[in-house]
Amino acid sequence: MLLTSCDNLLDKVFPSKKDKRDKTLAFFGDSLTNGTGGTRPFGEWVGNTLTGRPLYHDAINGQISSSIATRQGGLPLTVSVAGRKFDGLEPVAVTKLNNQFLSTFLNGNIYTRTGTLAGVKCTIKRTFVQGLGDQYSVQPLAASEAELKPDIEIPDDSVFELEDAAKMRTATQILWYGRNDITESKPERDILEAIKSSVAYIAEPRRFLVLGILLAIPENKGTARYAKITAFNDELALLYRDSYVSMAPPTQAEMEAIGYTPTAEDLANIEAGNFPAGMRPANKSDQIHLNDFGYKIVANRVAAKIKDLDY
Repeated sequence: MLLTSCDNLLDKVFPSKKDKRDKTLAFFGDSLTNGTGGTRPFGEWVGNTLTGRPLYHDAINGQISSSIATRQGGLPLTVSVAGRKFDGLEPVAVTKLNNQFLSTFLNGNIYTRTGTLAGVKCTIKRTFVQGLGDQYSVQPLAASEAELKPDIEIPDDSVFELEDAAKMRTATQILWYGRNDITESKPERDILEAIKSSVAYIAEPRRFLVLGILLAIPENKGTARYAKITAFNDELALLYRDSYVSMAPPTQAEMEAIGYTPTAEDLANIEAGNFPAGMRPANKSDQIHLNDFGYKIVANRVAAKIKDLDY
């Protein structure tokens, strides 16, 4: 009884601190983060395990790591506009952009982001025009022209500060970069630079995970691409240690955890160092992505890391 009373007294004198950290899980990446090949964005599978955590998802199919890192905020976005000033509340054409961070060769979708340019809150928009390609514009978000100071100059190569990127600095970030760089034979140093810049942009104390590069179906043991990707993943693992999430093929325990029974073909794929055919899309022309089973495997690894690291 005395011990219990003392315990209660200590709880009152030294109350446990409430965890005031940002609970958001922010996912940045490409089509893998979008969950292409499956039925939902990858982050939602993580959210199934870590219930109650707000999810933020920013992914564009087909993008290389530098564009992802620009959307994330790690690589600054700079723009120049026609006339070097705003035109009231009208859109102004972007004449120069250091990174086409909303572009992808896979579609002509309109993509927008909000942010601040020359002290003015704006929208930046990507549109695709047949015969001209990607066109970017910026447009003030003021309710009326009266709210805008006249003749605000926009010097060439002005920084466009992305609003969502700044908001997500305090979130736990899950960074899945580099698959398209590898496919396009871009240098691995570009991927590493993008990841490093993104990690540096996260507010301290930094909470983040770096996911390895997923092997495509033909990239099995014995191929040059297998050696290249696994060597790069080993470099990421050494650099980020506990914050690194492996893309090794699933273990028996991991498959049992999601109720998956491997076939003989699956086991042969795993022996070859790759994710099994049964965890790939039904569309056999897609040699890169996963299906829901595959994404669940990766999501469980991410969720376990978040728990282990107390993120």
